[in-house]
Amino acid sequence: MPKIIIHRGTHEIGGSCVEICADSKRIIIDLGMPLMARDGVDLDEIATKNPSVENGILPKVEGLYPWQVPGIDAVILSHPHLDHYGLMDWVHPDIPIYLSEESQTVIKAGNVFYPPQLMQKKMLQHSKIFEHYKPFGIGPFKITSFLIDHSAFGASSLLIEADGKKIFYSGDVSGHGRKALLFDYVTSNPIKDIDCLLLEGTTVGESHDTGYYGETDVEKGMENVFSAQKDISFVISSGSNIDRLTSIYLASKKAGKTLVLDIYQFYLLEQLKKKFDDTLPPHASDHIKVLYIKHHADSVVEKLDKSLLYEYKPRKINQDEILANRQSMVLRLPLSIMKRIADKMHQEKPLDKAHYIYAMWDGYLERDIRFKEFSDRFGIPINEIHTSGHAYLDDLKRLAEALKPKTLIPIHTLGGDIFKEHFANVVRVDDGELFTC
Repeated sequence: MPKIIIHRGTHEIGGSCVEICADSKRIIIDLGMPLMARDGVDLDEIATKNPSVENGILPKVEGLYPWQVPGIDAVILSHPHLDHYGLMDWVHPDIPIYLSEESQTVIKAGNVFYPPQLMQKKMLQHSKIFEHYKPFGIGPFKITSFLIDHSAFGASSLLIEADGKKIFYSGDVSGHGRKALLFDYVTSNPIKDIDCLLLEGTTVGESHDTGYYGETDVEKGMENVFSAQKDISFVISSGSNIDRLTSIYLASKKAGKTLVLDIYQFYLLEQLKKKFDDTLPPHASDHIKVLYIKHHADSVVEKLDKSLLYEYKPRKINQDEILANRQSMVLRLPLSIMKRIADKMHQEKPLDKAHYIYAMWDGYLERDIRFKEFSDRFGIPINEIHTSGHAYLDDLKRLAEALKPKTLIPIHTLGGDIFKEHFANVVRVDDGELFTC
């Protein structure tokens, strides 16, 4: 019988790590940098910069790390968010790491432009690509990836079969993003005879109501702001959230504004468009401009090819052009760069008619004082236009009702204790506890 150990995730969101054992073989699903300590307590920042088993950042998994004799047969990544892959460089180099080509593309782009503490390079040297919907084998395990709606591009839910049992790992899912049809496909064509469902519950017991139900609502909300804007709009969002970048793109286009991105965002969009989805921006002669930030340009020269800088040159915009045309500009840039631009603008003319849109999880807004400092410095109120990248309770119920698991185990949640109020066949386990499927 397969055995499941959730090493981290039964009492927190992020930092996921799940072990499944069968016939003396062991696989790990996800190995992420935690967002919080147990029960939502803030992490020790020093510990996150120096991960170890002793300080609790690396989960206690025997046979996973370079200083141990390898005892894990494979690690599998569900999607390219750091709270799911941010500790993968600590995996023993003899252990293969399986991931989708989309995940590989996003991680490679991040490794060009991210600061060193966020890069994960070693993992790619022993990684293997899996294809969605095409089963692959690892020892006694048959694993199938199902593309799913989420704010990470190419996110997977995973079906793991072994010893005649079926385990479905939801990964991080959404039912209201730009790929909601993928969620609908899984619920409309449910896998039969699921023995155990590991179901994420980010929104369970938490308030995620921002006034914008889905990604199309976010797009409309931004379009309304941009259409009414009489001065520049500053937008804070994740550079790797392709759904959100698409919303910003469409909203600024419909409002007749110029969207300014940095080289990282433009490069990532281009890579994903070429390989996976030609409907993504950019499009020929559209309204995107690219601001060349020095350390980004230096990274392109060092790690990619300086010819890219010449290739992007027709879209290049400089700071003076932004200042001269401020009322037609939408900036989606690093906060430090937007602050520098805002300082110069504020000297010429107050920013009292500017807009400041915050389009990320409000937990970051609470934890990073720089976001509020920007608002206070220039007297621009924060306008939160956001929707969760995670499924709301009604969609989680729809998924559980479609799959009809014999056992449902909460994961990636602070609300695990109330799952029994909403779902059938719930078994509550603790981090490190062995569960036989």
